[in-house]
Amino acid sequence: MRRLWLSLAMLATGVGLLVSAELAGASGTKYGGIFRVGSTGASVQVDPQIGYITTAWWLEYATAAKLYNWKDGGNTLVPEVASSFGISNHGRTYTFTIRRGFRFSDGSPVTARNFAYAIDRVANHDLGSPGAQFITDPNGTDIVGALAVNGGDAKHVSGVVVKGRRLIIRLVKADPSFLFKLTMPFFQATSTALPLTHEVAGSYPSAGPYFYSRNDVNVETSIRRNPFWTRGPGRTRPRNLTGLDIHWNLNQQAIFDEVQANQLDEDADLPPDLIQSVANEYGVNRTRFWVKPQNCIGFLLFNTANPLFHKNVPLRKAINWAVDRTDYAAPAGPYAGSPWTHLLPPGFPGSISAKRLQPYSPRANIPRAKKLAAGHFRSGKIVVLGRPSGVINPNQASLIRRDLIRLGFKPQNVTMKWMYCDISCIPPADWDISASTGWCADTSDPHDFFFPFLHDLWDPTKPGGLDSSAYGKKLRAASKLVGNARLRAFGKLDLEITENLAPAAPMRTYNNRYFFSNRVDPSSLRYSGAYQDWDIPALALK
Repeated sequence: MRRLWLSLAMLATGVGLLVSAELAGASGTKYGGIFRVGSTGASVQVDPQIGYITTAWWLEYATAAKLYNWKDGGNTLVPEVASSFGISNHGRTYTFTIRRGFRFSDGSPVTARNFAYAIDRVANHDLGSPGAQFITDPNGTDIVGALAVNGGDAKHVSGVVVKGRRLIIRLVKADPSFLFKLTMPFFQATSTALPLTHEVAGSYPSAGPYFYSRNDVNVETSIRRNPFWTRGPGRTRPRNLTGLDIHWNLNQQAIFDEVQANQLDEDADLPPDLIQSVANEYGVNRTRFWVKPQNCIGFLLFNTANPLFHKNVPLRKAINWAVDRTDYAAPAGPYAGSPWTHLLPPGFPGSISAKRLQPYSPRANIPRAKKLAAGHFRSGKIVVLGRPSGVINPNQASLIRRDLIRLGFKPQNVTMKWMYCDISCIPPADWDISASTGWCADTSDPHDFFFPFLHDLWDPTKPGGLDSSAYGKKLRAASKLVGNARLRAFGKLDLEITENLAPAAPMRTYNNRYFFSNRVDPSSLRYSGAYQDWDIPALALK
């Protein structure tokens, strides 16, 4: 099951011309057909300001039109409905110019007012949008007047002003990550036909390539082509399928059998005991079985407040070379995770995935690790937190104990404690390393992803166990950048800091595994790093 994102008659005229134009540009890709998905879970919320798991956002990447979006579902930021934007007032005011030509699936034009209305709905006290946290945060994005609306004291966010084709948004303080927040589906162009104060559960007008044509809760959700979406400035995405149907609450084995028989087209929740045999039959990432990463990593967390790792870069680096990431990923099951060596997950905006640039290796390099660790064991004692639940976590903890002993810690000096400690554990505490910790992205901003690992580098008045004024300066400089320049800067710093400061030991990815029918054209499978799923407009059937 995927994780953590209108019923209109087709026009009697013009549709044939639209089909011909898009078909001509398809260059060999089949145009048309309904892509059928089976899901073991309950249906997702379809309201644009309410939906907040990756399945909902996957659908909304096809139905939404945003000011700025991710190019072809990837990790390059490009203008969509906004033709341009400017920043003024010391970074506190953003002015967007809205393109002409975007229309909702009911035929009404998209204007600056539709984005202002989206922000009003997100902030609305009665609607209770989970997106409100992203525009009322005094430590992040805080739009002027949003907190008053969220508190029930107003209905319109006063810091959002519409002047003709211009959308003006004022922030309480500068926030260079604001553009990334606006790529979240919460802030898409929203029809004023949607009620301000309560959730929409059925079809509604949307301005992307597709729109929700049906939502029969817990039974079936359907999207179909927006009849008013035509190619033009900001509208360059492919649109191969006629639509997509998701059938909810199906049996796991039944979904697999129906995909195998070409009665459904995608299974994202394969029976665990069949995964290896499917991989053996079809190969991996070739035809019908595909493995792609989520925006999460599993890692070893170092307690840099305690004496062992405090300002002890050589030992932290040594452990990164001593651990065997391939062994560590294996207990999760076939293709559930892959070895990974730096903080930003593969495919995440800004992440650098070139193998030659990775700071560590999938397999342990004990000689190199011992050379780095020599003279830096300090007390020679280490306390490892192992997560006691399930089968995977104890196995991973045992592997870490093995690797620490191979590095040079004496067996009697490796103490295992069985409890769960996530990234929010507050040191000092009686532990040195947590063996099974995971972290997932809430937004597409790399700053937000690895801030918890490096929080003491941002504030020079609060030095912690990493204590690098040079990298603190670089991080603060990168955090002032906007857009793709910000992604490039953080991507480079990710590799440098992971290698040179070793704030943690990244270990594995968390993977999505997919099985497709033989009807699906493998060449149309374009994976979105930002949305952790396939680009629906690019999908095509044979």
